[in-house]
Amino acid sequence: MRLPHFDYYAPASLEEVLSLLEDRQGEAHVLAGGTDLLPLMKYGLRVPSTLISLKNVILLKGISIRDKEVFIGPMTTLAQLQDSPIIRDNFPALHQAVEATAAPPLRNIGTIGGNLVQNTRCLYYNQSKVWRREKPPCFKTGGTCCHAVPKGTKCFSVYCGDLAPALIALGGRLSIESKNRRSITPLPDLFSGNGLAPFNLADDSLITGVIIPLPGKNSASSYEKFRLRGSVDYPLVSAAASITLQKGRNIKQSTLILGAVGPKPVIVTIDPLSPDLRSDGLNREALDNLLGKKAPMVDNLAMPGAYRKKILSLVALKAIRRALEAIPKKESQ
Repeated sequence: MRLPHFDYYAPASLEEVLSLLEDRQGEAHVLAGGTDLLPLMKYGLRVPSTLISLKNVILLKGISIRDKEVFIGPMTTLAQLQDSPIIRDNFPALHQAVEATAAPPLRNIGTIGGNLVQNTRCLYYNQSKVWRREKPPCFKTGGTCCHAVPKGTKCFSVYCGDLAPALIALGGRLSIESKNRRSITPLPDLFSGNGLAPFNLADDSLITGVIIPLPGKNSASSYEKFRLRGSVDYPLVSAAASITLQKGRNIKQSTLILGAVGPKPVIVTIDPLSPDLRSDGLNREALDNLLGKKAPMVDNLAMPGAYRKKILSLVALKAIRRALEAIPKKESQ
């Protein structure tokens, strides 16, 4: 499969990038690592007239600590995140999510910014033009039906990014810029919840940084993922947990984020389930009851929605317990 024709720009400054985005609103796509965008273009699912590569913009690369926060440039590769002592020592959930993403050759190319804004996926969408010609166009390709849910009235495509659930659990924020404005927004606000247009990101805007607060004492995080193979595959379900304990190992603060369950990561409050996590109060049955209402999955990934729903509580429970085990007991007494 060949790429369609497009104009290509590789500016050396952020100012040039933002000017191009403003001048070519709706026509241009930003090219980071390209591991998501280029396959979509080959399938004919994305046909931008202009690609703006960010590879020469040094300002958008790197990891640094600034005032008790870690700032990550959106063009920082997943391999650089994986190798960073700052990420490994402070943000286990993010480090584990990176290690679970794709395979080493793709992590050498893929970036944190590109991973965050990868398109939603569906078995009936991520196919070649020849395959799609055999069926009427679905909602996501401009049609009026959903092949996964025949009587459905909306798109049920699934956001399958690994890094977003971990970053949300860690309290991540985004720096977003256009030519005339700059804002800092909570990472959950990036997601619209609409499979047709999954992101609240204007055509003239660009993610220019990912900001994560350094964790406090008695805190830990983790990320767990279920997939068909041990590498390469997108998650069928995933979960990220971030927990802070107080004296007696009672929960002080906790966050559970579910991934690959719908068009955006789902935030779940887990505190009411068990005030004391030393016991078995937090169990699979309790999670089943809670998560079942949060994740109405359908048959549009590599395994049926009903099966993924059964697996979800196991993955979530494993993430929570892994985070708890990472908090030294002597520090939370």
